[in-house]
Amino acid sequence: MIHTPLIKHLEQVCSQIENQPVKLRAYEKIYGGDINQTYRLAMTNNDYFIKINTANKIDMFEKESIGLQTLKNSNSFVVPKVFQTGVFENKSYLLMEFFESLENNTNPENFAKSLVKLHQNTNHYFGFETNNYIGNLPQINTPEKNWTEFFIQNRLQYQINLGGQNIPLKLKNDFEKLFLKLSDILPDEKPSLLHGDLWSGNHFYNTQGQAVIFDPAIYYGHREVDLAMMSLFGGFDTKIYTIYNELFPLEADWKNRLKIYQLYPLLVHFNLFGASYLQGIRQILQVFV
Repeated sequence: MIHTPLIKHLEQVCSQIENQPVKLRAYEKIYGGDINQTYRLAMTNNDYFIKINTANKIDMFEKESIGLQTLKNSNSFVVPKVFQTGVFENKSYLLMEFFESLENNTNPENFAKSLVKLHQNTNHYFGFETNNYIGNLPQINTPEKNWTEFFIQNRLQYQINLGGQNIPLKLKNDFEKLFLKLSDILPDEKPSLLHGDLWSGNHFYNTQGQAVIFDPAIYYGHREVDLAMMSLFGGFDTKIYTIYNELFPLEADWKNRLKIYQLYPLLVHFNLFGASYLQGIRQILQVFV
C-alpha cells in the first residue's frame, strides 16, 4: 500500500516530468521481487513503474539508476528510462518508465542480437566506476586489469567473507584449491559490459517483441558471466545461446566454464536466502577440484 502523503509527492514529481498537472488514477502492486515494493502507477496521462523501500536504501536505487542509464547508453536492449530517485519522509523510491509486456512471448533472435551488442561495449579494465549491488548485497567493482584476479577477489572471495562461519571449512578449502586453477581455466578476453544479474525475472518482451532488461548489477567482466546467470535458473529460449555464439563466437568449452561463473550467484543466494544453496556450490566445486 502507498500512503497518501507519498502519493501526493509522486503526483507533484510526475507533474514536473510532464510539465502539466497530473493525478494518480489508480495503482497496482507488481509481484516478482523479494527486496522492494513495486507498483504500476496510472497517472492522468501516462503510466509509471516505481520501486519503494526504506529511506536508507536510497544508495541502492541511485546505483541502479546509474546501471540502467549505462545499459540504455549501450544501444543494445530496450531499457526503462529513469525519471527520478528520491527520498520522501521514511521512504526511498526509484521512478521509471512503464512497459506493457507480452506474456509467454519469446524472440530469441532479438534477445541474442541485443546481448551481443551489449557485450561488444568494452573498457580497458574489469570492474566499474563505482560499487553497486546484487540483490541488496554490496557488489565490489574495484578496477582490475586481470580478470581472474577480479573474479576471485571481488566476486567469490567477497561473498565467502560475507558468509563467514556459515560456510563450512571444507567448502572454503575447496574454493582455495579452485583459485589456484582459475588462471588456467578462464580465457583471456576484453572486458564486456554485463547486465550482471541476468536471470529470467529481469527481462520480458514488450508489445513490439523487443527484449527489455532491468534490475542490473552492471560492471565490465567476462561475457560468459551473463550466459552463466541465464542458464542457472532457466527461463530463456535455448535458441538464444546458439544465435549468440554464431554472431559472437565463444571460446571452446564455454558451456563447462559457466558452472564456475554460477558460483557467484549461488554464493549471493546463500548469503541472502540460506543453506539450501550450499549443495549446488558443493557440486560445482567437486567437478573442478
